[in-house]
Amino acid sequence: MTEIISVVLAIAISLCWYLPCVKAQGNARVLHRNDYLKAFFLFGILFTCILIIVTEITWDRLSELTPLSGLTKDIVSDFFRAALLEELFKFLGFRLAKKNLSLHRKTDCILIAGLIGVSYSMVEKAVNGNIIGVIIGLAIPMHIMWQFNQGGHYFEYEKLKAAGDITKARKELFLAIFVPFLFHGCWDSGLDIVLFCINTENDIYSFIGMILLLAMVAAGIIYTIRTIIKVFRTAKNDPAEVPCMDQGSVDANTEPH
Repeated sequence: MTEIISVVLAIAISLCWYLPCVKAQGNARVLHRNDYLKAFFLFGILFTCILIIVTEITWDRLSELTPLSGLTKDIVSDFFRAALLEELFKFLGFRLAKKNLSLHRKTDCILIAGLIGVSYSMVEKAVNGNIIGVIIGLAIPMHIMWQFNQGGHYFEYEKLKAAGDITKARKELFLAIFVPFLFHGCWDSGLDIVLFCINTENDIYSFIGMILLLAMVAAGIIYTIRTIIKVFRTAKNDPAEVPCMDQGSVDANTEPH
C-alpha cells in the first residue's frame, strides 16, 4: 500500500511542478500532447530510467569489491553513481528527444529536458517507497530544475555555436553538462553529511547537521523559484513560429536563458 501511495504522490507532485510551465506558453505552444508523451515514455522511461537503473545496480555490485565504507563511500557514490550516471543518461535522453522531435525553440528544449527529469524523478521517488521522502524530495524537485536549466543552456550553446561564438558556446555547454553534475553531486553529498551529523551522539555535530540542512533547504527553494520564474518568462515570450532552419539554427530574438 505504501508503494502505491508513493507512486501516486510522485506522479501528482511532479505534474504540479511541470504542467504549469507547459500552460505558461498559452496559444504559442508548438509541441502536441503526443510529443510530450513520446518524450516521457520513450526517451525518459524506456531510455533514461532503464539505463540509470541498470548501471546503478552494476555500480552497487562493483562497489562491494572496494575498500571504501561509511561517509567516504557515500560521497564517492553521490558523485560517480548518482550524479555522473544519472546526469549522463538524462542528458543523452534529452539529446535524443531533441533530435527526434526537431526542437528549435528554447521553450521546447527547456520543457523536454525538464520532462526527462520528471520521468526519472517519478521513478526514483516511487522506487524508494518512503512517503515522507517522496514529499520532501518533490517539494524541492532538483531533478526537474536541473534539467530545465540544462535545456535552456544547451539551446544557447547551439545558438552561439551556429553564430560562430565558440568561447561563449563552450561556456553554455559547460553550464548545460558539468554544472548539473556538480550540483547533483554536492546536493546528494550534503544530504549524506547532514544524516551523518544528525545520527551521531555528539550535540555539536547534530547542530552542524541541522544548520546545514536548513541552509540546503533554503538554497533549494531559492534555486527552484528562480528556475520556475525563468521558465515561465521564456515560455511566455517565445514565439510559436518554428523557423525553417538547420537543427543548430534558432530564432535570434529568443530571450537568453
